[in-house]
Amino acid sequence: MPEGSIRFDSVDEIISHYSGNASPLRRKIYVVIGLIFVIFAIIGIWVPGWPTVSWSVPAAYLFSLSNKKLFRWTLTNRFFGKSLYKYYSTGKTLPKHGKIWIIVFIIIMSTISIWVTTAMGDPGWGQGFIAIVAVIGVWWIWFKVEHRD
Repeated sequence: MPEGSIRFDSVDEIISHYSGNASPLRRKIYVVIGLIFVIFAIIGIWVPGWPTVSWSVPAAYLFSLSNKKLFRWTLTNRFFGKSLYKYYSTGKTLPKHGKIWIIVFIIIMSTISIWVTTAMGDPGWGQGFIAIVAVIGVWWIWFKVEHRD
């Protein structure tokens, strides 16, 4: 899908496009897990450094599969709805600068993890695994995640 090829102008269009249909048991499980993510997102409103939108994205995804009313709420609430609406209305894309910062943080955290693993005496298997996962993560974010300018 080319960058920016999908655009939605209303919450109703987003809901009709992304809403899934799960079995009754899965819907209940998705709602419970989604509500846990919403609680974590709400904590992020008041706790500096605790992410808000990062928790609300999986909540919105789970609600899109299970409960249209909660999905609508995630797209319209006053705390993180604007960010989620923009994410979904642009075809589930990230801003390019956000993508770059995600990659920077993967590299920083992987480097710290490799250093700590080395300091704890790992003979190299842990560091190698961390490095491989980091490279896969960076590759995935750069080439597979759509972005907008």
